[in-house]
Amino acid sequence: MKHKLLALLCAAALAFGLAGCVLSTPDTVGSIGNVEISSGLYLLAQYNAYQSAAKLASSDQDSTNVKSFLKETITTDADSGETAAVSDYVAQKTQENLELYAAVETRFDELGGQLTEAEEAQADSYASQLMDQYGDTYKANGIGLETLQRFERILLKSTDLLDLVYGTNGETPVSDADLTSHLENQMYKLAYYSIPLYNSSTYAFADDDQKDTMLRLAQAAVDSYNASAPADAVSQFTAFNEVSSAALSGIYAVLDSTVPTDGTASLQTELLSSSTLDSAFSTEGSADTIRSLSFGQAAAVQYSSLSMMLAVRLDPLDGAALDDVRAQVLADLKSDELQDALAAYGASMQHSLDSSAMGKLPARKIAAASSN
Repeated sequence: MKHKLLALLCAAALAFGLAGCVLSTPDTVGSIGNVEISSGLYLLAQYNAYQSAAKLASSDQDSTNVKSFLKETITTDADSGETAAVSDYVAQKTQENLELYAAVETRFDELGGQLTEAEEAQADSYASQLMDQYGDTYKANGIGLETLQRFERILLKSTDLLDLVYGTNGETPVSDADLTSHLENQMYKLAYYSIPLYNSSTYAFADDDQKDTMLRLAQAAVDSYNASAPADAVSQFTAFNEVSSAALSGIYAVLDSTVPTDGTASLQTELLSSSTLDSAFSTEGSADTIRSLSFGQAAAVQYSSLSMMLAVRLDPLDGAALDDVRAQVLADLKSDELQDALAAYGASMQHSLDSSAMGKLPARKIAAASSN
C-alpha cells in the first residue's frame, strides 16, 4: 500500500510539474582533496571521457548508440593492441579527468595563482560560445553554462601553471639556455606558401602527373633561392618571398587555376613544434624534409593529400628576443611533463567521492552528439 501511495504521489507531482518525487540530481558527487566536484563537472568529465572512447570506435561500431557501445570493446593502444571494455574505459577516464581538474585547481592555489579579470572574461566568453554552438547536447547531458565557465577557468589555470611552475619566477624555473636550445633544435620557424592540390573553383583534384609537375616547378623555385640565399633572416624572408611568389602563377596554371587574390595565397609565418610537424605533415618524409633544413634553407614538399608547400626555415632569434616566444617554447618543452605531474598529483589526493551520488549519473544516460 505504501509503494502504491508513493507512486500515486509521484505521478501527481509530475502532472503538476513538481520535483519532490522524481529522482533528484545531486548537487555534488563529493570531493578530491579540497576541491568539490559538482554534479555538472562530473557529468562533463564523463561526457568528455565518452567522447574519447568514441574516437577509438572501429568503423563497425556506432558510438551514438550509447547503451550498446558501452558494452563493446575498443582498442586503446594501436601499437600494443591493448583493449578495454568501453564502460571500464569511460569510468577510468572520468576519474582521471576529475583528478586532473582537482590537481589543476589545487596546484594553482598552492602557487598563489590568480586569474585576471581579462582571463575570467575570456573563460566566460568561451563558455558562452560553447553553449551557443552545442547547447542542446550539453543541456541533454545535464551540463549548464556555470559548469562550462568553471571548466574554461580550469583550462586557463592549467596554462598559467606552466609559468607558475617553470617560468622565470616559477617553482622550478627553466633556464634561458634550455629554452633557447629547445627553440633552435626542436622547433621550426617557417615562412611558407601553401598551395592546394586541386582547382579551388572546380574542385578538380590534381592527378599524379599534375602533382609531379607542380612539385617540380616549386622545387625549381626553391633551388633558385637556395643557390644564393642571404645570410640574415630578414633578407632570407624577402628573397624567398620574391622567388616563390614569382613561381606561383605557373604552379597554379597546372590545374588551369590562377593565384587567389583573397589572401589565401599570401606568405605565412609560423613557429611549429616537432609534434605539430608529425601531425600536420602527413605525407611520408615531408616532416623529415623540414627537420633537415638549416636556417635559411628552403624546400618544396607535398605535406598532405590536399596541399603542397614552399617553405624556408628561419632562425627564430634572428632579429627577435626569446621573450617574444617564451610562452610558446615553454609550453612545447614542458606541457607533457606538467600534464604527467598533475595526473600523478591528482591520483595521490584524498578521494572523497560519493558512489551513491555518482550512481545517479550513469554513463548509460549520456546523450551522444549526432555524427552528422
